Amino acid sequence: MNPVHDLRHIDLNLLVVLDALLAERHISRAAQRLAMTQPAVSHALNRLRDLFADPLLVRVGNEMRLTARAAALAQPLADALAQVRNVVAAEAFQPQRCRRCFRLGVSDYGSAVVLPGLVRRLRQIAPGVDLQMSQHSRLETLRQVAEGELDAALGVFPMLAEGLQADVLFQEHFVVLTDRNNLPDTAELTLEHYLQAAHVHVSVQGMHHSHVDTALAARGLRRRIAVIMPHFTVAAALLAGTDLVLTVASRAVAGPALPANLA
Repeated sequence: MNPVHDLRHIDLNLLVVLDALLAERHISRAAQRLAMTQPAVSHALNRLRDLFADPLLVRVGNEMRLTARAAALAQPLADALAQVRNVVAAEAFQPQRCRRCFRLGVSDYGSAVVLPGLVRRLRQIAPGVDLQMSQHSRLETLRQVAEGELDAALGVFPMLAEGLQADVLFQEHFVVLTDRNNLPDTAELTLEHYLQAAHVHVSVQGMHHSHVDTALAARGLRRRIAVIMPHFTVAAALLAGTDLVLTVASRAVAGPALPANLA
């Protein structure tokens, strides 16, 4: 491999010297610009000539002229070094000074579980940050993130399109809720009782099938869904005084908001 194509074999400081030489076209002036000695710049030029297999600067009379290769390198090199300087000098993110509106796609579950803590934290450390939330189907949310209509999304996304990245915030598990009066004498809801019950199912799109139904089908089982609705938080309120059963992510119904007499 040509060493010029492998950055591991290049002293990147040489590129700073080359930038000065191409701009000044004079070894002494380049040395002054870089606060280096003239012999050090001359030595660097010799190394650059070996690296690029090109004279780069040639003396014509009393002046130094760029070779065609050097002339072609001048602007791209200057641009690249400017970008590197910007990266190195970039100011660290200061949330207290941030003024921006972030657009988030959130599920009903994400709103209940993540947003309260997120909003409190933002008000403390980034009061200038605004949030704009919207709720869509899983596929529509991912499409909007991919196309830049949303900055991020909170939810459960088993499959991501190419180019999207996700972080796991926490692990979750399902719980089953029902009115206490529906429990058998043992106070435990068995699988048999579960399958015989009428179920509340939460789906933004009004679909019957869910991960729960997939797991049941894998065992040759199925349940009867009596009510389909779009919100977890309201679904729990339907259970009291009915024979309905709700299978839900545990954090969605945690806390003091859980209706009384549910188990």
